[in-house]
Amino acid sequence: MSRKLPAPKPPVDSPSLIRPDWTSSTRRDPNLLWLDKNENTDPTLATTVKKIADSMPRQVGYCYPDHGPLYKKLADYLKLDPQNIIIDSGSDGLIRTVFEAFVGNGDKVIHTAPTFAMYFVYSKMYGANEITIPYEASKNGPVLNTETLIETIKKERPKAVFLPNPDSPTGTVFSAPDLRSIIEAAGDADAVMLVDEAYHPFYPGTCLPWVTEYPHLLVTRSTGKAWGLAGYRIGYGAASKELAAILHKVKAMYEVGAVPAYMLENMLDHQSEMEASVARLLGGKADFLKAMSDLGLKVLHGEGNFIHVAFGEFSNVVHKSLADLVYYRKDFSEPCLKGYSRFSITTKELFLPVRECIEKVIKA
Repeated sequence: MSRKLPAPKPPVDSPSLIRPDWTSSTRRDPNLLWLDKNENTDPTLATTVKKIADSMPRQVGYCYPDHGPLYKKLADYLKLDPQNIIIDSGSDGLIRTVFEAFVGNGDKVIHTAPTFAMYFVYSKMYGANEITIPYEASKNGPVLNTETLIETIKKERPKAVFLPNPDSPTGTVFSAPDLRSIIEAAGDADAVMLVDEAYHPFYPGTCLPWVTEYPHLLVTRSTGKAWGLAGYRIGYGAASKELAAILHKVKAMYEVGAVPAYMLENMLDHQSEMEASVARLLGGKADFLKAMSDLGLKVLHGEGNFIHVAFGEFSNVVHKSLADLVYYRKDFSEPCLKGYSRFSITTKELFLPVRECIEKVIKA
């Protein structure tokens, strides 16, 4: 008797929905500096994370998680009520929760482009009618007209609007007045508004306290950037109690495992160490940007934990020289970032060999 694979539901059956081969990833060389994925490479903070991991009681590994204490601790940290909080497997998981709860086949969603890849992926997975607002190239880097975004929201009346602030990979931000106007336009259109603050507090501006003003607003944050917990895959969000209750309806039985929950719960006792790490990394960022500018190279002063440098005519020889030293993104296909290389920021000390290598190439 012949058998065949049942057809998946639309739009999962679409040939345009393609995910990378999950079996073919290549381990990064531990002898190179990892500045390609916007992780926190500060050795001092990594020591704090390691101490917490080493202190983990053995039952954390074999018991189902109890997230109540983490919700309470996050609420205290954010000065909100636990009923305002959602946790999930990074900002990524929170974004998917909005799609799961609000976006159906054919519904309109609005997001920027280029931006975090999962907005494109989830739009396809849930059959959304995707409306992108493109960044344009300028002499000062990518730019996006706020009025264009607001007018598109008013015209299209989407089910959801997604806006990272800062955005990635552009590093761009919206001012507080512009952000408020965008949020209000989404509310007037009866859309859920997600503002992703994955890079907080590298960029200290925030609209998280506004969740008590706007019932349609969800603000999400990662712990993989500032907190140094990328490997534990846990993020959190804040929303009105009404919106949070809806999002909790579609969560898994346990939002995250006991191990990542334990790590974040205990890292919240080390806020000062996190803030000191951010300061060190921003110091490394400023030092590296100045060094590149002093060489006559064009740089972008983005607000994330990454920087962009255009090596121009020196690109080939610089990339060749750095190949055995550091992982980074060499170029972008998007016109607004074409010709720029992106480095995740690190400390002055770890940046030094990269800087010296580039200086040697340019001066030669």
